[in-house]
Amino acid sequence: MSASGRVPAGTVPPHVTRLLLRAGQAAGLDRSRLAKVAGLASLDDEAVRLPSASLVRIWEEWAAQLRDLGGGSLPWRLWRPGSLGVWDYLFTSADTLTEAFEHADRHAAVVTDPSESFTPVHDAAGLTVTFHGRFASHPIFPIIAEFAVSMILTAAASGAGRPLTPLRVTLTGPAPRRHGHLAETYGTRNIAFGAETPSVTFSAADTNRPLPRADPVLAAILRDHARTRVATSRTVLSWLDRFRGEAELSLTHIAHRLGMSPRTVQRRLHEQDTTWRTELECARRRRVEQLLATSLTVESIATRTGYTDPRSLRRALHRWYGQGPAELRRPRTSP
Repeated sequence: MSASGRVPAGTVPPHVTRLLLRAGQAAGLDRSRLAKVAGLASLDDEAVRLPSASLVRIWEEWAAQLRDLGGGSLPWRLWRPGSLGVWDYLFTSADTLTEAFEHADRHAAVVTDPSESFTPVHDAAGLTVTFHGRFASHPIFPIIAEFAVSMILTAAASGAGRPLTPLRVTLTGPAPRRHGHLAETYGTRNIAFGAETPSVTFSAADTNRPLPRADPVLAAILRDHARTRVATSRTVLSWLDRFRGEAELSLTHIAHRLGMSPRTVQRRLHEQDTTWRTELECARRRRVEQLLATSLTVESIATRTGYTDPRSLRRALHRWYGQGPAELRRPRTSP
């Protein structure tokens, strides 16, 4: 958990990852390709949060095959009430779909990355729910968008207790040559491709109609449980997170702590699109920033952060900030 008590961005609970893995297994996809994906050993622990990048990595590995098998909507064939934890029940206990999506968006962190949202906008035509994803610029996002639209429709149908026909669906990817499977899954042929964000628009009649299992008391209890679930979760660190958490700025020391050779550490860093030199520079910069706030001399800071002499440290500070240590330590005055 972060110091503020809020769940950190870049993490997700295990529900969606489990659903995707089950879909892949049912489709006969090769799970051995996911051997290096961080956090999968903790999937059965409801209290953990996995790196969001791990979920994207699974999409990357399986996207082409899933596309041939039904696309991003495929995992929802395996959904059952409770598959998404408490988030599912925010829909069945709400008064209307409008209320359900307002609370589901407010508590989106119990099912996805806290930087993501299911934004509901209500107007005379009805309710449009838009998914804003953390990885919207990633090449794999179009299939994630299909998944998100299915997620919105599944949640809505669960709350209503019946299939709902959306007025309109938007998807971010280009229109495929054939998309009959999407029209069948979504219950409409009014699908717009190439949109900026994925969304679903429900009719005013559907969104304002009282839900059959509305229970205000239970709804309040579930929302409180959702807050508690987020507040008490713990993050499973990725390999790179653990690497960056090491205090000693020595390749040999870090390699020993991680149980691998220095060459393997460097290879793993390359796989993460970074290098030992880049990571060392970033780590030194973070350490220097911390030590400049103390009363240590520049000579002591240089020694503690691995610089050969104070002049090397000063050159680094000018490269990073365009200022030397004296200027950086000088108290700022209000204008």
